Amino acid sequence: MTAALETHRARLGDGAIYNGLWMMSAAPELATIGAAAGFDYVCLDLQHGLARAGDVVRLSDAVRAHGSALVTARVAANRFTEIGLLADAGIEAIIVPLIDSVADAEAAVAALDYPSRGGRRSWGPTAEILTGQVRDSRTARPLLFVMIETAEALAAVEDICAVPGVDGVYVGPADLAFAVGTVPGRPNDAHAEALVRIRTAADSAGIVPGIHCSTGAEAKLREEQGFRFITSASDIGAAGRALREDLEAARS
Repeated sequence: MTAALETHRARLGDGAIYNGLWMMSAAPELATIGAAAGFDYVCLDLQHGLARAGDVVRLSDAVRAHGSALVTARVAANRFTEIGLLADAGIEAIIVPLIDSVADAEAAVAALDYPSRGGRRSWGPTAEILTGQVRDSRTARPLLFVMIETAEALAAVEDICAVPGVDGVYVGPADLAFAVGTVPGRPNDAHAEALVRIRTAADSAGIVPGIHCSTGAEAKLREEQGFRFITSASDIGAAGRALREDLEAARS
């Protein structure tokens, strides 16, 4: 993989705090703004966002054009072909949703590892053809974050975190809220306890605990709780707030 990815891998391994921008849109201009602003990672959301496979390369290029953000993407589902597509396109960290079991986590790992490492991935030189830069992907591959957001995942979180090849977990707080009997935006003791359990499991396994947040204030709270890979803003959320603030100031 690239030298940039190995730098990110080393920094996260040393305990660095990463604040990220979540891309709900497919606007390369916003991806460039986020990278230039200094976010540690920019994540393209192919599950709930508006980006699709055809947008991945141009959005990745927009991130790389300014700054040194880790180019990240959330795949739509834990499907072999879709995970491989992102890896072939040069995505540096992949977030896989709805990982409910050890078997699910192992399937995600297998989609990223070549047979020489026990996986099932086939070689797709998409990024090499586009850039002319040949990468040695036989031993190194994108960082893998698996999402913990269901009751089944929470029950098996310690075992999921221990799966070889999993580099981190990424908490979906909204779906986790449903899983523990509350609703998004109304945390309860069970939700708080679940977050502690997930973060503790990640720390014990020596992998990176990550979580989704909507604002910088929420992200700071999660950092204080021990999370280290923290989405701190979304492109359309931040744009909406800024536009409303400017309009309010103009009309005041």
